[in-house]
Formats: sequence, structure tokens, C-alpha cells
Amino acid sequence: MGKQRNSLTTGGGRMSIRKARAAKWMGSLLAISLVFAGCSNGNKEEASPTSSQTDGSGGSGTEIDWKTVKADIRFVYPGTSESEKLFAENFKTAMKEKYPNVNIEYMYLSWADMEKKISVMISTGDVPDIATTQDVTNFVQMDGLEDLTPYMQRETTSVKPDNFLPGTLDYSTIDGKIYAAPATANAFNLMVNEKMLNDAGMKLEELQTWEDVEKAAQLMTKDGKYGFGYPLGVARFAFRVPFTAGYSNDLLLSDTSETSKAKYIELLNHFKKLEAFQPKAHLTWGYPEMFRAYSNGEVGMIPAGTFFSANVYSINPDIINVSRAISYPKGPSGSAAKTPVANSGFGIYKGSKNKEVAWRLIEELLSPEFNSTQAAILNISAEKATSLDEVIKKAEDVYPKAIDGHKRVIEDFLAMVDKSGVPMNTIVGQPEMETVVQDIMVKFLTNKLDAEEAYGEIKKGIDSVTAKYAK
Repeated sequence: MGKQRNSLTTGGGRMSIRKARAAKWMGSLLAISLVFAGCSNGNKEEASPTSSQTDGSGGSGTEIDWKTVKADIRFVYPGTSESEKLFAENFKTAMKEKYPNVNIEYMYLSWADMEKKISVMISTGDVPDIATTQDVTNFVQMDGLEDLTPYMQRETTSVKPDNFLPGTLDYSTIDGKIYAAPATANAFNLMVNEKMLNDAGMKLEELQTWEDVEKAAQLMTKDGKYGFGYPLGVARFAFRVPFTAGYSNDLLLSDTSETSKAKYIELLNHFKKLEAFQPKAHLTWGYPEMFRAYSNGEVGMIPAGTFFSANVYSINPDIINVSRAISYPKGPSGSAAKTPVANSGFGIYKGSKNKEVAWRLIEELLSPEFNSTQAAILNISAEKATSLDEVIKKAEDVYPKAIDGHKRVIEDFLAMVDKSGVPMNTIVGQPEMETVVQDIMVKFLTNKLDAEEAYGEIKKGIDSVTAKYAK
């Protein structure tokens, strides 16, 4: 542990890790999705409702009768949009019918709060059962997640390592151990209100560089509306926005080496230039406030991701029909625009007393029936066997008032990941780095620090976190 898994070099600005492998993954993601778009669910393996032999640690042993098994399952679920909550409750109802004595209790925690609260529960021995995951690094660091490799090696399981699109499982794998089963592929990007952009006199294809973003933001800022929205009120998102933009300047935000200093200064100055074209309230925003402002046409561009439609539909479905997804444009020192891609999936907490039932529910979650629904909400499935046609069909029920726009956004994301996707880095100690970046960015954007001073303070804070976890 103690070190981050890099997809960027720490000084030269060139993509270095597994370059051929990453390219193969990105090229395959769209192709595989389209290949399976024509497939039916005739090949799907469903979790058997009868019995299996397990010992609770991935091996075989005690036989479980799935018709009568009893368990109270606590499921940590940070999907807080209305469509995600509806999916969760429908899954709970379906599982209650299939396994009458299994009770699912959702712990609805935001991504921003989840790690802190769960770490306390783990330390006190009050451990939930199922984890919804993105970056597993810090939970693995605290020995909080079960290794799922033995479960995936069972002959009887429907969840196998080769079920997933190339590269998606890598994001959940550390030192050869798999800590989460991917459900959807996640990408971070820039969302653009195309109508607002066009009304300002620019076209989508003109957004090629950071300077173009700055120009568009300036032109869209008029009549009480603003060009850009950066949510600085929550550390997780205060970090994520420059983290996303940094990829397109060949910069990893945790890299404070001397060779990356100039790129870091460029990144800081980019957001300083955008500051004049943002509502002052953005300093206190989290994602809900950012998405609301965008949905109401108050800001024209926001850094977001594949979770876009799920977060804006309940506010204003019409906004989806005028929105486009693009990679964050290229920075002045960047080799190209890049889209960091990860996954969202499910794991088992190591201290769970119901690991077998938890694994069975993960098998159900990853079945084509339920995975296609998740993908319909969150755009891109991580599983090869999930039919894209089925995803689109279900999306018509999830987003009936904006289905044409949602289809176009899906097409944008698939094309974006195929053309410019790179594996997202995982960073040990990232939550602590997030608070460092948030604090300094607020001071910088409110003129309490200049770019050199801000860089120095960020470097000092990040280096301290890095040193802490290197021990």
C-alpha cells in the first residue's frame, strides 16, 4: 500500500502506465457495448434460488438453503438521486419476494460522508454488510473490505472476472486482490448547455482548449446567468473539479513534484480566470446546488460525469435535451483532452457476519436484469453481457420526458470514453488531500493567495498526507 496507482507520469506529463492496455480498454469499451447491444439476455446466468455450499470466506463448506436463509443485511447506498433511490427500493422488493427471510436495510449516505462514517463503524466493530464502491483504496488501507477473488473463482457463481469490460476491474483490484465487483463505468467530464453556448455565439466543437472554456464562460455570463459552476462547498467536489481538468493538462493533482509545478500553476490560473464568470454562491455549493443551478439554466457549464441525468432529471428534465457531454478540453501543457474513467460497484465489508447472503445479493445486483437498470440510470454498464438495447429501453421508463436527450448524452459518453478515456488514478490519502485543496482553492479564488502561494500551500499539505501514508 502506501503508494498511488498512476496513469500519469509524475513529471513528464506523458501517459505511462499500461499504455497499450489502457488504449485497448478504451477502444474496446464502445465496441464491446455495441456488440452486445444486439444480444438478448438469453445467455444470462441467474443466481440459483436453491442452495450452495459455502464457509463464509469464499470457499466451500456449510450448505445454505436459499429458500429459508435468514439475514438482516445493511447495505451502504450513496445513490441519493430519486431514480437511484427508486432502483434501490425496487431491488429490495424483488429480493424480499425471492428470499422472504432476508431483510435489506439501506444506509443512505452521501459519497462525501460515507468514508468517515463507515471508518468509525469499522473501528467500533459495528460493520455493515454490502458496500457501494468507487475508489476502494482507503477502505482497503483500513482493512475494511473483503477480498472477492475467491468468490469469483467459484464454479457456481455468475460473477466472473471476465464478465467485465476491459480495464474496469483493474480499478477495484489492489495487489492482485479484487475488492469490488464493477456495476457501471464512471467518467468525469464537462457538461455543456449547448443552447446557452449557441446563444452566446459559440459551437460545441469550438471547445477545444482551456482558453475556449474561459471564452465561452465569459460570453455566457450575462443577464443574471453565468458560464461556469465549480462546487467548492464540499471537499470531495472541490478536489474533483481540478482533478478532472488536470488530466487534460497531463497533471495528476497529487503530483507536487518540481517538474509538474508549471502545470499546477496553469491549472490554478485557469480556475482564477473562470472565477469572474461564476455566481459567488458557488463557494458554498455541493453537487445538489451545482446541479440545481445548471438545471435551472443559471450556469452554462459544469464539471460532472456519467451520473449527470440521474441528478438533474427530477429538477428539470428539459435540461437534458439541451445538454452535451464532452471531455474537459486540453490544457496549455496537455498532450490531448482526456477523460478519467473508473467504476462504481459493490463489495462486502470484511467484518460482515452475513458474507454469503451479501455475495448472493451482489450476484443479483449484477444480473442483466438489475445491471441494465443501473446502467439506464447511470449510462454505461461495466458488464459485457448487459445489452445496450435493454439499457436504452429501460431508460425510456427512467427518463420519459427527456429520452432523446438522454440517448444523445449516452452516445456522447460512449464516444468520449472510446476516444479520450484513460484509467482514473487512485490516490492513497485522497480524502485528506481533498480538504487541503478545498481550503487553499477558496483562499486563492477569494484573492487571499496568489498562484505561487496557493501552489506552495497545496504542495505542503499534499506532501504531508503522502508522507503519512508512505510510512
